[in-house]
Amino acid sequence: MKEVSLEVEDGAFMTILGPSDAGKTTLLRIMCGIDMPDRGRVFFDGKDVTKEAVQKLPVAMVYQQFINYPSMSVYENIASPLRLGGKKLSKGEIDRKVRENAQLLGLSQVLDHFPEEISGGQKQRVAIARALTKEAKFTFLDEPLANLDYKLREELRGELKNILRQKGGVVVYATPDPVDVLSMATHVAYLQEGEILQVGEMEDVYRMPRLADVGNYFSYPSMNLMQGKLHVHGDRHILHLSQEVSVDVTEYADRLHRSEYIVGVRAYNLKQTRERPDMVPMSVSVRLAERIGSDTELHLEHYSSQLVMLVEEFADSDLDESIEVYLDPKRLFLYDTSTRELVLKTDEPENNGPRAEARG
Repeated sequence: MKEVSLEVEDGAFMTILGPSDAGKTTLLRIMCGIDMPDRGRVFFDGKDVTKEAVQKLPVAMVYQQFINYPSMSVYENIASPLRLGGKKLSKGEIDRKVRENAQLLGLSQVLDHFPEEISGGQKQRVAIARALTKEAKFTFLDEPLANLDYKLREELRGELKNILRQKGGVVVYATPDPVDVLSMATHVAYLQEGEILQVGEMEDVYRMPRLADVGNYFSYPSMNLMQGKLHVHGDRHILHLSQEVSVDVTEYADRLHRSEYIVGVRAYNLKQTRERPDMVPMSVSVRLAERIGSDTELHLEHYSSQLVMLVEEFADSDLDESIEVYLDPKRLFLYDTSTRELVLKTDEPENNGPRAEARG
């Protein structure tokens, strides 16, 4: 890990987003007290807890793997934090808390079963119910949906969002999946190679990714990145994305001082139809049509650029078919080619966008 500074407010649902090996699990384990940092400190409510034993901290942890006690029933798995905690509870209190959390997570019918007798989705629900039963102020989740199939992930996302927000306190959720962030989080920290590149409220980071790497990763599907060359023709400033695609950026001329830029285009800002007269046509070849839920990702090629277009319906296209799509010039992100920092986001109305996403 590099130097990391992260503050999570009470009531926040903070997601740590990043690719594999970015350091998400390491950061999470340090934050919840399982591992000690080589340097630096961890504070809970203003108190330095860096050297406190994890057993003494008000934390609960849910792991990627389905970690349950195999010799205990589902009921006893959920009850275990209550029996092992320092606070003495009556049998009735324990039973009430177990059944409340089991009902929240749809486990009431399997309380007498053992972990090996239930499905993978139910196993992860048990692990989450056990964490909730602990009633810790700080809840940490390390890719809890990673080992579930698509349908179960979709199902649990909605449930977790509601349950964890009702619970209150602080939630820190590590994930490589932008959809987890877009559908659940209030805040996001983007982590890459052990360094936080951007942190803030989820919609703010999504709408204004300050680095090309953040914009590319924190999008569903990934943001398309193209090379753009700026040419001045008289009093007009034209951004050329290819031999046939040019965008007039004259209105932003006072902010454009380089001859080349990385140009970001979100997948849903490529369209099958020309919705406005200023939209720019692009001829592309279809390389793959991939159905994701009720949407279709069309993987396209335009000269040397590999692009993805998100279509919010089932779309059938033949492989290698040549089609025309339309680029929205009012929804471009221009990044510096050297620093990869955001230079300009072209103006756009606050509408349209895929269902799960913050729009922009």
